[in-house]
Amino acid sequence: MPLPMAVSAYFDKLSGPVQAIALELSHVIPQRGPTLIATMAYGSPCWTGHDRVVSIVAHSKHCNLQFWQGAQLESGFYGRIEGSGKALRHVKVRKLDDIDDELLDIIDRAIALDTA
Repeated sequence: MPLPMAVSAYFDKLSGPVQAIALELSHVIPQRGPTLIATMAYGSPCWTGHDRVVSIVAHSKHCNLQFWQGAQLESGFYGRIEGSGKALRHVKVRKLDDIDDELLDIIDRAIALDTA
């Protein structure tokens, strides 16, 4: 399913390694959760099921993959999932190689939380 124009525009404004990381994440997320819907939330691309599941936030040298219920995932992934908010947590993705099996597992678990 093609991305909405606002989501595509977000990625079009990026450049260099950060754009490559963000685009790869934008392909991986719907592969893992094909029923998730891409939208914009708080100025960043967000994939939603019953609730918000995951967002991509580009920074100058990395992307944060934000998990809206990340606090529930954190205990299984110490050191990988960061943050201290009530629910929201993130994983810093600094290079394409950071999109590994562990990150895919985190994404899968976040999607499973949404469907539970």
